[in-house]
Amino acid sequence: MFQVKVKAGLEDEFYRLAVEMAASTRSEDEGWITFTYYHHTSDANDFFLYEQWRDRDALTAHFDRLKAVYGPVRDGGFLPASLMDFWDDVQIDMYNVVE
Repeated sequence: MFQVKVKAGLEDEFYRLAVEMAASTRSEDEGWITFTYYHHTSDANDFFLYEQWRDRDALTAHFDRLKAVYGPVRDGGFLPASLMDFWDDVQIDMYNVVE
């Protein structure tokens, strides 16, 4: 689960980027089960990504591809700085499947 508040004025650019990232993830990354962005119906700055991966290795490979495409991460981060620059706020929650 990944929810972001996009900086004012960058909503349209991030929307296009989200469409691009979803398409490239589905076509280039192995191990994705679900990778879908949602845009809030009444808050243009609010985006939500629901993603599900086969395993941690598939997710790690996805992060590696994002870094190759969008550039390096900041110290202590795992997402490219060029993506993080779009957001005023980000909330990332990871869950394990209950089996």
